[in-house]
Amino acid sequence: MLGAGTKVAGGAGAKARYAAALAFLSQLILLWVLPGEFTARPLSGSFVFLAAVCQGLLAASLLFGPGRWAVRFGLLLNATIVLAWAATRVAGFPALFGFVRLPVEPVGLVATIIEIALLVLLLQIGRGLKTERKAARAM
Repeated sequence: MLGAGTKVAGGAGAKARYAAALAFLSQLILLWVLPGEFTARPLSGSFVFLAAVCQGLLAASLLFGPGRWAVRFGLLLNATIVLAWAATRVAGFPALFGFVRLPVEPVGLVATIIEIALLVLLLQIGRGLKTERKAARAM
């Protein structure tokens, strides 16, 4: 567990706090758009709700010390969210008759940019944890 003054893997503690802040921000945006999404498309709204809950769990996990599984979960979660957002804007969302392309809204675009930044931070944290593990094995 990371304390207030703990230094981990080349600044991974600070990166983990920034990543947790981005995950909480992403969760807030997802919860903000949830009522509209759930009213318009219940299946899409369910995905948004699940993504918001998972982002909150990821943020809490990053605050208490990023482990391998938290980083892997965060990478998988945010990559899925970004790919789903891009697929529904490019190819469309399955509807009753064919696919319906969703519009690119500013709030969704901001949330996607935040999730891409979170992906980059999680990759850096994961690499730091990997080098830390290798250094521990060498000793």
